[in-house]
Amino acid sequence: MSHNVDVAVIGGGIIGCSTAYYLAKEGLSVHLLEQNEIAQGTTKAAGGMLGAHSEYMNDTFYSFARESQALYKDFQLDTGVAIGYKPGGIIQFARSDQERITLSRWHDAHYLSAEQVGQRIPHVAPPAYGAYLFEEDAHVHPEKTCLAFCRMAQKLGVTVSEHSQADEIEEYGSNYRIETNSSVITANHVVLAGGAASARLVPRLQMTAVKGQCMQLNAMSMQLPYTLFHKGCYIVPRSDGTLVVGATMEHRISDLQTTYAGNLALNEIAEQFIPDLSRLPVVNRWAGLRPKTVDDFPYIGRIPGKENMYIAAGHFRNGILLAPATACMIRDLIIGNEVNLERINAFDPQRGIFHEAYN
Repeated sequence: MSHNVDVAVIGGGIIGCSTAYYLAKEGLSVHLLEQNEIAQGTTKAAGGMLGAHSEYMNDTFYSFARESQALYKDFQLDTGVAIGYKPGGIIQFARSDQERITLSRWHDAHYLSAEQVGQRIPHVAPPAYGAYLFEEDAHVHPEKTCLAFCRMAQKLGVTVSEHSQADEIEEYGSNYRIETNSSVITANHVVLAGGAASARLVPRLQMTAVKGQCMQLNAMSMQLPYTLFHKGCYIVPRSDGTLVVGATMEHRISDLQTTYAGNLALNEIAEQFIPDLSRLPVVNRWAGLRPKTVDDFPYIGRIPGKENMYIAAGHFRNGILLAPATACMIRDLIIGNEVNLERINAFDPQRGIFHEAYN
């Protein structure tokens, strides 16, 4: 079977599905390929935080993240689809004076003393240097959101092929010919959005997978009004009364098994925020692989030396947060809309080509 389209998107996680959706909204014909099943990889393993105030004190990243937050609101309003969007804010803990100073630099940060943190969050272990509330931050349910983007894309005419791995991409005149295990697709443009697996198709581009383990707790007896965050560790309350605790950082480990050491680390994370969490029943445990670039910023843009071939991958711990903005940036590059030059430079895939020693 052969198929001709304007754009082939390779990768059925939240980056790929949102990209397919925003491209289809512009009237482009799109074929989305996923080697396994939609939303069942890194996306499903994510916590779902929409925290624009990350550990990266970078104006370009921040404005991009804030734009992405707004796009989630627009998507839910435009489609009426439930994505588990929950506003209310994220509280970032300060466990040293330097952390307090760093967090205070955000212009929209609201300082909470240790006593005020204790008043807002029952059973919390108050951070010695207080915390900062970022009221505009929120979270979504990653799997539901990804599936929603996919369904809305299909309604706009996107063809979705699961269990369809792109084995080879070759230039075919002015287009690209993509061979999968079940079909051949010809596309004017190609978008690689398969996370760390994208490196298989662009071996010159440096990207690794970092394993992260999470656990989900039954917290019906302990409702948490905010997402809690500290140095890459978090507790995210979901609308079903559970809490997601994450995540470990395990380099050079590519399996998806949960481990005893991982369980201990997650219990320690939970207890650092709220000691009583260790007594709550565990509903689920899982692991995911997060794609990491040379500088932790994603690759978003045209692949060097490849006309009309783009990559949107390497979002590391910010894939859910940045998905809609990433999709819109790829859309704009493809259809010729103006794109912020600072973003083009910050996320340029060329960064990964020159770091030969990266491992």
